[in-house]
Amino acid sequence: MRILITGASGFIGGTLYCSSPDKYDVWGTYHQSPVKTGDSQFIELNLLDYIETTNVLNSVNPDVIIHCAALSKVSFCQNHPSSAWDLNNKATEHLVKLINDDIINTRLIFLSSDMVFNGQKGDYCESDQPDPINLYGQTKLAAEEHVARLGAKGTVLRLNLVYGRPVMGGSSFSEEVIHVVKSGKPYHLFVDQHRSFMSVKNLTRCIWEVVASDFHGVLHLGGNEPADRVIFAYKLARKAGLNTSLLLTSNNQGGGRDVPYPKNNTFDLSLAKSLLKTRLLAIDDGLDLEYPP
Repeated sequence: MRILITGASGFIGGTLYCSSPDKYDVWGTYHQSPVKTGDSQFIELNLLDYIETTNVLNSVNPDVIIHCAALSKVSFCQNHPSSAWDLNNKATEHLVKLINDDIINTRLIFLSSDMVFNGQKGDYCESDQPDPINLYGQTKLAAEEHVARLGAKGTVLRLNLVYGRPVMGGSSFSEEVIHVVKSGKPYHLFVDQHRSFMSVKNLTRCIWEVVASDFHGVLHLGGNEPADRVIFAYKLARKAGLNTSLLLTSNNQGGGRDVPYPKNNTFDLSLAKSLLKTRLLAIDDGLDLEYPP
């Protein structure tokens, strides 16, 4: 089976590429973040160029596309709406059109986000009504709606906050905390943001399991321990030997954040637990996987 990973030079896409099972013929694309491995199965691709995308996909001829490419920084998207709509929505629309028009015969697995929810209740399941409150969430929801038109050829994986060490490029919340605190600077944490923190290695194992299945539709993936950012950061600090006195707390609603941010976007993971053999990890187990002694 041939797999094409878009955004394979990023945080999740890079980890996914490097963890691919030997039985798959895996290809990756990049655009603004080139890889330095010299791997001939990495292809430069501007997903906003429909003709270029058509040519690359016809050349690779994948059985499955895992669409990781995105602008994922919430604040950047809010301040650069045109760029966010282009990469997060228009690029996805291009892929869907190519499949629906029978130009390529492939499944599409689209990585979405918990940011499609407003955070008013938490414990969101797949059937809950999305209601994004920031632009990033709006772009991901619009892309989900394109993927839904694919029927059995389309899968939406909504991811909660993913942490861990990048192996290709990109960054993560955990790496950001470690970098800032190790430099001797304080790191400000919001006490009223609850998420289902997930190890990127745990996540990619789940994604490869979905690839091997015939699942289609929407699936929530996250860690098995809802927590706020403060709890997670203190667990990370103890694991990494960081100075916890540099972890400062404030309230999201009064902390000066310039972007609307959901307060409780934790996931109900019942469906994932019933479908997947991969165990969804709690925070301590996930940190052990990402940052072993």
